[in-house]
Amino acid sequence: MISLSSIFLLALLPSSLHASSPLAPTSDFRSRPDLHAPTIDLQVFAPELVSPGYIFLTPYRNEDAGPYIYDNLGQLVWSGAGTQGASDSHNLHVCEYKAKDHLCFFQGHQHHGWARGHGVIMDVNYRVVRTVEAVGSATQTDMHEFRLIDGGKRALVTVYQPRAYDLGPFGIGPGLGWIQDSMFQEIDVETGELLFEWRALDHIAPSFSYTCIACTDTSGDGLTRDTPWDYFHINSIDKNSDGDYLISARHVAAVYKISGKDGQILWQLNGANPTFKNNENLHFSSQHHAQWIAENDTHAAISLFDNASNTFNKTHPESRGMLVGINYTDRSAIMLREWVAPEKTGISAGSQGNTQILPNHNVFIGWGDHAFYSEHLDTGEAVMYGKLAQWGSDVMMYRCNKYSWVGNPLTTPSLWTYSKSGTNDSSLQFYVSWNGATQVRAWKFYTSDSASGPWTMTGLMNKTGFETNFSTRAVKEWSFAEAIDGDGKPLKRSSVTKTFVPSEFIVAGCDDQGCNPIPHLREGEVFEKTIPVVSNRGKFYTQGYNTARYYPELSRRLVSIPSFGIAFSLGVAMLILLAVGAVLGSRRVLGILGSCVDGALRLGRGEGGVRRRFAGGVISPRYQKLDSEQGTT
Repeated sequence: MISLSSIFLLALLPSSLHASSPLAPTSDFRSRPDLHAPTIDLQVFAPELVSPGYIFLTPYRNEDAGPYIYDNLGQLVWSGAGTQGASDSHNLHVCEYKAKDHLCFFQGHQHHGWARGHGVIMDVNYRVVRTVEAVGSATQTDMHEFRLIDGGKRALVTVYQPRAYDLGPFGIGPGLGWIQDSMFQEIDVETGELLFEWRALDHIAPSFSYTCIACTDTSGDGLTRDTPWDYFHINSIDKNSDGDYLISARHVAAVYKISGKDGQILWQLNGANPTFKNNENLHFSSQHHAQWIAENDTHAAISLFDNASNTFNKTHPESRGMLVGINYTDRSAIMLREWVAPEKTGISAGSQGNTQILPNHNVFIGWGDHAFYSEHLDTGEAVMYGKLAQWGSDVMMYRCNKYSWVGNPLTTPSLWTYSKSGTNDSSLQFYVSWNGATQVRAWKFYTSDSASGPWTMTGLMNKTGFETNFSTRAVKEWSFAEAIDGDGKPLKRSSVTKTFVPSEFIVAGCDDQGCNPIPHLREGEVFEKTIPVVSNRGKFYTQGYNTARYYPELSRRLVSIPSFGIAFSLGVAMLILLAVGAVLGSRRVLGILGSCVDGALRLGRGEGGVRRRFAGGVISPRYQKLDSEQGTT
């Protein structure tokens, strides 16, 4: 069982559900109403045992398809749709490019079982710094693999190439048939030079396919160029230090080691013509994501995701992550580990999926056509299990990943403020977020009676989830928020925002937190629409904003102190100094005064109380072993 603290932690997570679909709910953020980020149903969570880092998801067939980043608590960190618009994307992960961490993912147009597009490299500011396209005589890059190797100097990509083919021997004809050739390329990222290309049709006969023509939803009927028979279906590429490649092919249920010199097959694991004899505990089919874990002259270890199903046929009751050991000496292979979903009957993923071995030896698994992810101990126990959408929603995730990441968006925080009455009879509500920012630990809130200030700091609050809600009884017309990092240093400020106060016409549908959506009309009802009169035909119309100062500068001293308070404070200070001077002498008093001034300056630079309050204040669970009576599920 999960620890009691974990249950309380799940219960306290902020809720921002938007019932766009019962099977695939999305978030509703007041500060970013344009976002429709999927909400995570976190069903298993042991904070003491999960690895640190962020979760990288790329759902598609959802309301806003695209790359997303979430934290361990299932809270949104970054919506790629909120940065560059919704798009079909796959396999968001952290990659090294020019000696720095970047984001890499595929982006393009989704077909059934494959895609057309290009690879994207994005920096820590969420700017696209380079794209990678297929070269040579190939079509566009496919979704199944885009990854950087050699420190980001080279890229590995898959390509799905339809070719005219004589399918007469397979009973299709007369006339010209079509077959899908699975290819991969290694490309120089900077120059676009083609360094290596491999084509399945040149090395593996279609007769070895386990997926017959027009037998499944992704096999193709071979009759047209748009529906070629996909006999091979490459879905992953890896490369070892010797320069040889490891590829997985779903429709032949095999993993191949390919020579980096001439493309010859060095060995085949599983499938119709295997090099190794499988131990009785090893069998897989329709697999994905084969990766090198270790290799020497006598042995190798690889990880993969065993789908064990193509939806139409099963070879094992449930899908699983798998670690396979290969003995080159006696030509045998054995399953070393398996990781299954924390469901009573497991999960049978008919397509997609991946297995990632994490640096602390935990294992992270994406469950493919089930839009779920899980993290496991090396021994198999699940310590995290999240569902982005329920089964039956048609939402899928090709791969899910977990990495450390620091994001510094060029955008500013987003703020929306609200007061039901606009007076101190009701509260002033702040809703603030910053898409993609990973270093925010707290927020400061400032208010004023004017869009140009002066500004008074109204409050400070720890960041809570993607959007933080802060409330105060001191209602003002104008506000902005300032992001604070773990050392108490300011990062960026939001734009100046005018408090939204509902008019007498809509206030009946509002409460202290905000206003409800406009209710649906009953059948036959219509709104009595009007156009309000604008005085002076709109001349000199303004909402009161200072256009030249939408965004308050971070370096400006904007916090005001009432003039009466300044005068009173200075008077009291002078009286105290005169009294102390009479006792201690003027030299001693000047020394004390200098120390006070130095302390005040350090406080003004953010080196005082806030720093101490947030020093080391990264809001993340501490990792410790569960008590003996606290197991995991």
